[in-house]
Amino acid sequence: MKFNEFPFVRYTVFFVLGVLVYPYWGPFQPESFFIYLLIFWAIFTALSLVYRPALRKAYYFAMPVLAYGCLFLAGISVAAMHDANNDPRHLIHQENISGYLAKVLEPDQKKANSFGNLVEVAAVKTPAGWEAVKGTVQIYHRSTAALEPGAVLMIAGAPQRIAPPKNPATFDYATFMARKGIYHTHFIDTDFNLIAREELSFWRGGILALRQHLEQKVQEYVGDAAAVQIGKALLLGQKEDLDEDIGDAYATAGAMHILAVSGLHVGIIYGFFYLFFKPQRMKGYKRAVFLGMIVILIWVYAAITGLSPSVLRAATMFTFISMAQIKSRSPSIFNPLALSALVLLVYDPFLVYAVGFQLSYAALLGILLFQPFIARLWYPESKWLSYFWDILTVGLAAQLATFPLAIHYFHVFPTYFMLSNLMAIPGAFLVMSLGIPFLLLSSFPLLAAVMGYLLDLTLQLLNLGIFSLQHLPFSKIDHLYFQLPEMILIWSLLFFIYMLVETRKKQALVLVFISLFLFSGYRIYTSFQRMNQQYLVIYQLQQGMAVDYFYQGQLYALAWQVNPGDFNYQILPHRIKITGVSRHFLLVRDKGRELHLDLPCGRHLALDKETHLPIDRRGMELHRWEAGNWRRYEPAKFPEPLPKAALKISLNNRRASL
Repeated sequence: MKFNEFPFVRYTVFFVLGVLVYPYWGPFQPESFFIYLLIFWAIFTALSLVYRPALRKAYYFAMPVLAYGCLFLAGISVAAMHDANNDPRHLIHQENISGYLAKVLEPDQKKANSFGNLVEVAAVKTPAGWEAVKGTVQIYHRSTAALEPGAVLMIAGAPQRIAPPKNPATFDYATFMARKGIYHTHFIDTDFNLIAREELSFWRGGILALRQHLEQKVQEYVGDAAAVQIGKALLLGQKEDLDEDIGDAYATAGAMHILAVSGLHVGIIYGFFYLFFKPQRMKGYKRAVFLGMIVILIWVYAAITGLSPSVLRAATMFTFISMAQIKSRSPSIFNPLALSALVLLVYDPFLVYAVGFQLSYAALLGILLFQPFIARLWYPESKWLSYFWDILTVGLAAQLATFPLAIHYFHVFPTYFMLSNLMAIPGAFLVMSLGIPFLLLSSFPLLAAVMGYLLDLTLQLLNLGIFSLQHLPFSKIDHLYFQLPEMILIWSLLFFIYMLVETRKKQALVLVFISLFLFSGYRIYTSFQRMNQQYLVIYQLQQGMAVDYFYQGQLYALAWQVNPGDFNYQILPHRIKITGVSRHFLLVRDKGRELHLDLPCGRHLALDKETHLPIDRRGMELHRWEAGNWRRYEPAKFPEPLPKAALKISLNNRRASL
């Protein structure tokens, strides 16, 4: 395999680099970088037209630099065009809003105490009058009547910007939603009026009606409650009703990937038609027409399941594979895979930050690169052993590529992932093989009853197998964490090992040892940093108080009246990132208006019980968590005595930055 055989891989890499660089340079108007892009493109075109063989060596250097520079600048420009900060008509630039006009985009989603929905804002009311704007708001309401897509609402009040996290290392919901183009939320209760209903387009209205119809059929013909939830998630991509216990069981078993409609599900549909109708044997226009029908079916299914990043990747990739198969019976998959990513990122560059997008492409790349040489380690003689060995190698290859991401985001590694894949992948295939015909025949009661019974039985057996893994000893290793440089070094190590196995060259072996050395060195460096830091973190919580003291790489902690939700989501992620969860107890004495801490370093610290600020601030620096970073905090310069975010007290350590 030669890298120059896959041009779209190179194109996508440089485009993605531009998208990733943009947040560090932006925001800025896209026209400025678009001008540079035109200049690079003009020079590239001019040099192409006036090529001279005598300048061949100069061209070999200049042309790739200009071409990749164009792609890099294109990534920055596209990201700038999709950045709401650069759009003066966006909702984020509006102030003093007393009401707004909005259109409902999706059916209600049941929440704990309300219903959630997305609305598209068309106009806002300000002291200057009504102004046309654009933007999306996540609303929550308690109306007895469901809000249907297309409903036009007059909503009283103003939407609020989604608040950033108050504590370090917690899930940044504000950034997560912003990358989906949603910056505001609003609990409207019943403070709105329905003023009109817009007719949805034939395509959108039909897809929504079909999705609701199929969900009702699954609920009607599948009897077991847990089976209904898994069936809706696996067949239709609807995970909103999934119980937390069921989600935890699948996550612990390492089988959560089958519940996210992705390449596995789209591949099963594609493979079903490809296997039974064999379009590769067709000729001319017949093959083109048949492959076109498969592509249409795949995109209809993708729309029904909600067009998640993973299913978008799969649908786009299989579209390009089908286009390639019109001319070639066995095209390479790397170019269609890279081209699908490039097309999706041109449409929405911030998809690159979506966890589902990252996991989806990482898993498929892992399967394409690692599965063949893992499979070559053993050639079973039995057909059934060969089948199970193929499943194991696919699961192992995908896990090798995705485990750094899983540890970085979720801090968990499923111990029995190979065993769960032996259940999950055949189980998903059986569910899809029964479920797709069931969905197609669900309007015929007799056939739907038979297919529904078989589907129900299959889903219950799948759940039984997955739930049983949860109760095995050491079913998961949790409280793990990889920083971004560690992820990159691990992926580099895996790739260089792959190159060593494929090429058997000395250079690949050297790169393997360099990767190991850099990874070990980075670990030692970060450990040394932590050993030389000394600071307290006082968390911002809904109730109670929690203080973590980090000293010589050890954690000393105290907490009281902290609810489990705050501990798991506001405190635990930071501990995992810094030192792990092993801790010692921090001694504290309550003296009226003050809390007195006896620190392991031998120092005594008194905190004001109301503000949590130290009484004596000599020899220390205060920081508060703001916009994803620790920022210097001087109480005298702020009107509020208590910062509405976590507070860090650095003791004789001005370099503390974690």
